[in-house]
Amino acid sequence: MPFLTNLKYPKLWYSIILVVLMIPTYFIHTQKYPDWGDDFAQYVYQAQQIHSPYGDYKQVLNIIEYSSPKRSMFFSAVLGAIAPTVQIQQYIDLISLTYILAAISFFFFLGRHFSLTISLIGTLCVFYNFLVLRLKSEVVPEFLFMAIFYYILNLSFCAKKWVNYVIPVLLGLLFSVRFIGLSLLLSYLFYLIIQKEKTVAEKCKEVCIYLMIFFIIVLGINYAFLNSINNEEVRQYGMLTLNTYSYKVPFQNATLYARYLAFFFEQEIPYWINWVMTFFAFMFFMIGFLWSLKRSKSPMNIAFIVYFGFLFIYPYNADTIKYLIPIFPLFFYYLLYGVECSFVFVKLKYGHICMVAGLVLICLSNSKTIWLAMENQVNNNGPYELSVLEDFNNVKQTVPEEKSIAFAKPFVANLLCDRHSYFISEKNAESILSKADYYLSPKPSIQDCVKFSNDRIYHFLNSFYLINSTGYLTNL
Repeated sequence: MPFLTNLKYPKLWYSIILVVLMIPTYFIHTQKYPDWGDDFAQYVYQAQQIHSPYGDYKQVLNIIEYSSPKRSMFFSAVLGAIAPTVQIQQYIDLISLTYILAAISFFFFLGRHFSLTISLIGTLCVFYNFLVLRLKSEVVPEFLFMAIFYYILNLSFCAKKWVNYVIPVLLGLLFSVRFIGLSLLLSYLFYLIIQKEKTVAEKCKEVCIYLMIFFIIVLGINYAFLNSINNEEVRQYGMLTLNTYSYKVPFQNATLYARYLAFFFEQEIPYWINWVMTFFAFMFFMIGFLWSLKRSKSPMNIAFIVYFGFLFIYPYNADTIKYLIPIFPLFFYYLLYGVECSFVFVKLKYGHICMVAGLVLICLSNSKTIWLAMENQVNNNGPYELSVLEDFNNVKQTVPEEKSIAFAKPFVANLLCDRHSYFISEKNAESILSKADYYLSPKPSIQDCVKFSNDRIYHFLNSFYLINSTGYLTNL
């Protein structure tokens, strides 16, 4: 778009065009309701308690078997801008705004390394990718994380002094959005230590300032919001990694993540074209990544390595795509850089035009996949489907406030039933049913864990049995 570069503020005009082109993503949803993964319920419940604290804070009573009792506090604080409601769409709308914000942040990052035209189309390739766009139908912190993550990487190339104080603040916010933000903090500390132009005393001073600001922000956020609940992410995730670690895990995860990254380049187009696109994507990525490492030890390169270092040692838990979403744009950056370096090496006369044309084709290859996803929208019953909401309301009316509920998705019970909960599974069913007052079971799986006498089963629910757990007879 040469006519834009001739204007007084070209980056501003490109940014405006990007926002306009991203507006359709606000309305694109590939499923009607969030799925049953109940992270969203914890985030929303925390947000509602931040906005309007009400009564006794409901918790998962055997939380050590399940998750941290408090997570992603800065994300929940952002969600807290919405008044408590059972209308999930209002929270999804806010996620859509963070999605656009993440795209803008990544565009500014790319704009430091490529022409504005390539940065614009490259950003559209990432944020109109089906796997990235699909996650937008959930209440998830990934896009707020991405917005902060790429803004930090953008600032890392700025030499102004104030950046040294802003970056640790943003690192504290990043860590408070998602635990894996710790990877970027470690990357920055390592980068500060290996700088050759500074003395040891200067490095120590800078590291101390970073850590002090970082901990002030993290502790401030955690104690400013829901200070009666403890955040145990570091301890629980650390223990999980140590308890399940083996020498095979990094190799298994490396193979797994390579396969999942390939999914970002597979669309509803002829199979052989998918194979060709994936092959060249990984080839250009390797060229770009290795050449970038050769040129400089920047925080960006270190962050990419450390991020994947976290993924390689963390045990697989079926949430692979969610972990890859935040780092995929950086993977795409290295891909673009590899293409640019290759064109320079072979002295291709119209390399820039070829890059633009290739990016446009990638964008177009996504269009059919997105269209089919919209045409065949997932309408499975989720926690916010009307009949399910009616069930939860009936449970709330039936179960006394001082009683607890055993449920496979305990954060959902906290949020939608407003009751303390226990996480129940086949492994812990017997011990949990001796503690919980009620058991909420999906109707098709009533025999999965336990047998109950008929007079203890309430049949008024649409999708569940609500069972007085004192009526359980035997473990299968």
